[in-house]
Amino acid sequence: MRHKLILLLLVLCGFSGASVAQKNTAKVYVAKVTSGTGIIANKRDRDEITFQAKNTIKELEATLNMLTDTSLTESERTTIIENCYLPNQNKLFLNDAVVIEDDIDPRHRSASTTADLQVDRYLRDLGLFYVKTTPQATIAFTQQIATAIQQGKEHPYIKVFFLSTFKGKRSDSDTLYQPNQRVAELRPEKVDGKWRTYITRLAFPQPGEGVSELTKPIITALESVKLPAIKGDETTFRRMDGLADSLLVKWDQSYFNVIRSSTSAVPVGAYQRSGAVIADQTSLRITLTDNDQQLAFTRIDNTSIPFQRVGKKLPPPGTVTGGNRPKPIVAWLQIVIGAAAITASVIGYSSIRSSYDAYTTRLSAMNAEYAVWQTLSQQQGVSPAAPMSFSTYAQPGIYGVYGGTTVGSGLIINGVRQLLKINKLNKQAAR
Repeated sequence: MRHKLILLLLVLCGFSGASVAQKNTAKVYVAKVTSGTGIIANKRDRDEITFQAKNTIKELEATLNMLTDTSLTESERTTIIENCYLPNQNKLFLNDAVVIEDDIDPRHRSASTTADLQVDRYLRDLGLFYVKTTPQATIAFTQQIATAIQQGKEHPYIKVFFLSTFKGKRSDSDTLYQPNQRVAELRPEKVDGKWRTYITRLAFPQPGEGVSELTKPIITALESVKLPAIKGDETTFRRMDGLADSLLVKWDQSYFNVIRSSTSAVPVGAYQRSGAVIADQTSLRITLTDNDQQLAFTRIDNTSIPFQRVGKKLPPPGTVTGGNRPKPIVAWLQIVIGAAAITASVIGYSSIRSSYDAYTTRLSAMNAEYAVWQTLSQQQGVSPAAPMSFSTYAQPGIYGVYGGTTVGSGLIINGVRQLLKINKLNKQAAR
C-alpha cells in the first residue's frame, strides 16, 4: 500500500513538473551540410583518415629527428629522404614535387617571410644546417588539430594544424629558433584497401587560415527544396560576442529559414525541427531559447555562436499579453492536481499511522507475554523490546507524504493566483 501511494505522488509531481518544463523547452532545428564530412559518407572512414593524417605528422616529426642524427652515413640519409616521397610503405609526401615553406632558417616565421623549397631540398637542408644541441630529439610537433575533410578542385583533403618547435640551432646563424604555427595539407588515398594520407603542402598558415574552415559549411540543397511556406514573420538576430554580425530569419514549429546572414559562419538555408540534439560533423544546429529571444548557432565542430533577438522586445515584468495570458483550464487543472496530491498525502499519512498503531499494539502485547513468561520462569532474561519512533517506522513513505503535501499546496496556491489574475484581467477588459 505504501509503495502504491509513493508511486501515485510521484506521478502527480511529474504532471506538475512536465507542465513547467513544457514552457521552457528549447526549439532545436537541424540542417545537413555538404562540406566537411559529406565528402566521405562513412564515419568509420572519416575517423580513420583523421587518425592517419595525425599519424603522418608524427611520422614526419620522427623522420626529421632522424635526419638530424650526425652519425648517419650519406647513403643512409639519402635513403631516408627518398623514402619520404618515392613509392614505398614509409612514404610521407605525395611526390617529389611537393613544395614546403622553409622554417629551417629561424628568420622565416610566416608565409610572407619564407622561401619555397621542394621536399628533397628541404630535407637535405635540414641535415646540412640544423644542429642538435642535445642527444635527445630536438624537433617536436605538438597541439595537433585536424579539420574536417574538405573537397578540393580534384581531390579531397584534410588539414592538420600544429605547433613546430626546433630546440637546436642553425649552423650559419646566431638567430634563435622560435615555436612556429604550421599547417600540413594531406590527401587521403586507399592503398591495398587501407587509408593512407600523403602530405601535399607543408607551410605557415595564411592569414585567416585555420580551423575556422570547419565553420563555413554549405547546407544541402535538398533541404531547401523541401522547405514549405513558413508563416512566421521575418526577424533579425544580432551577434552577442562582440562582433557586428546579424541574421535575418523566419521560423515556425517545423522549419527555420536563414534568409540572410552577414557571416559565412552561419550559412543561408533551411533547418528542420528536431526532437533530439545532434552533435556530429554532418549537421548544423540552431537552438531558440528564452521565449525565442536567444538564438545559438552550433557549428559542425560543436562550438556555438550566440545571437540576441532585436526589434520585438520582451514585455516588462508583470505584463500579461495574449500569448502569456493565463488560461482558466490550466489554473483549474493545477487546483485539481494539487487537491488530489494533498488527498493522497492525507490518505497516505492515515495509512502509515494506522500501520504504526497496529505495530505498537502488537509489540506491547508481545512484551506483556514476555513479562509473564519471565515471572513464571523466574529467569532474568533481557529487557523488553522498545518500539521504533514513528518517523523511523514511516520511512520512506513519509517522504512521499511530505512531498505530496508541499507540491499539492503549491499547485493549489498557484492555481488560485491564476484564477484571481484572470478575473482581474476580465474586469479590466470589460471597462
